[in-house]
Amino acid sequence: MKKLLLSASVVLLATGAFAQTTTMTGSDARFGIKAGVNLARFHSSGDNSNEAFNDNVKDNVGFNVTAFADFGVGNNFFIQPGISLQNKGAKFESTTSLTANNITTTTVSSNKTSLMTIEVPVNAVFRIPTGDAGAIQISAGPYIGFNVSGKNKLESTATAVNNTNNSSSTITSSGENDLSFGSATDKNYSSTEFGANFGLAYRLNSGISVGANYGLGLTDLTPKDRKDNSNKLTNRVLGFSVGYSF
Repeated sequence: MKKLLLSASVVLLATGAFAQTTTMTGSDARFGIKAGVNLARFHSSGDNSNEAFNDNVKDNVGFNVTAFADFGVGNNFFIQPGISLQNKGAKFESTTSLTANNITTTTVSSNKTSLMTIEVPVNAVFRIPTGDAGAIQISAGPYIGFNVSGKNKLESTATAVNNTNNSSSTITSSGENDLSFGSATDKNYSSTEFGANFGLAYRLNSGISVGANYGLGLTDLTPKDRKDNSNKLTNRVLGFSVGYSF
């Protein structure tokens, strides 16, 4: 964890040093923080991708917290590096029903995967001023993510109904386990990922901003030693945030 944070700090400092040589254009430099809600899910693609997987996957509701800096490199054009804590993952739900010996058993299962990722994004930001109120901000850029922790939580409820007398009984079970990251076959997910961010926000001249961001994972989350080259699992994250910069 310390190595990841140190690497992120080096990236921010290096970008800041570069930007300081370009602020002679008259554009401003700002620092800020933003936080909000993520709607995250996994996406399966490739020759052997399971369409039922994509149809059944649900959003994992999580959070995001990002510290960032805006460095002017031109008129209304900025480079925005940052360091971010992103809660990603996915949720799977299924319902099955089986009738035997005049008893119908319905099982409702929920499997929630939650990933905590440290991201280092570097976005290009173009601003469209809207008079004295503020400006629209359109952003895009790459990110590198480091998966640092995660949990898999399973919940299941089975209800058995006797079709003869309509009596019923319910059994509920749950459990969770920690996720592991790396390239070995015994790991759950890869420890790193690369992707692209696309954002739209509105910043008031007071420094308050509201916005949305879409994170498109580009690299496979499957550990390297057990990858299937014909299939790929990636992150999809829609985030909403409120921020302040000064």
